[in-house]
Parts: sequence; C-alpha cells; structure tokens
Amino acid sequence: MPDHWHALFALHQPWSLPEFMHHAMSYVGRKTSVLLANHRTSWQDGYYDTCVKTAKQFRFVTYYIEQNPVVKKLVEKPAEWVASSANRKDLLTDPWPWLLDEE
Repeated sequence: MPDHWHALFALHQPWSLPEFMHHAMSYVGRKTSVLLANHRTSWQDGYYDTCVKTAKQFRFVTYYIEQNPVVKKLVEKPAEWVASSANRKDLLTDPWPWLLDEE
C-alpha cells in the first residue's frame, strides 16, 4: 500500500504490541522516508489492532489483507502484489496452531 501496511502476527513475551509497533514503524520509517517523500506521500499515523480469536476470524483477516491492494486498484489479483502473503503461503501456519475452533 502506498500509505500503510497490514500484518497478521502473534506476539510472545517479552514483546508488547506498543513496543513491537514502535520498533517496526521506526524500521519501516528509516527504510522508506526518502522514497515516500519523493512520491509526495507519507505513512498513516498510528495503528489499528484486532485480536484474532478464532480460525474463522483468522481466515477473514487474511482474506482482507490479501484483497486490500485489489480493492485499492493497485493490482488485479492478490498474488500480483509482491509483498502479499498471497505470494508466500509458506509464511502462514495453517491452521494457526493456537486457534483450534472453527467458529
């Protein structure tokens, strides 16, 4: 995405979400600040979190993330987005081991 990114991950101790996001956004900011300035855009401020509790919700969030570049008309198919998990199913654990229900 030109101004934001999506990620689906699980954190384990000692990480907290605010600490992880601070480190992740600092890294992304350093790597992209010049590129974004050249394109006259910037990252959205802050982040939104969702606690995924079920396998069904995991599948929905994965679908939403993979469809985002299609909805934004950046590509026609999710797999065409280079940074998409639609290209890298090996990065997904299926089923997510700590989600044993199907609701």
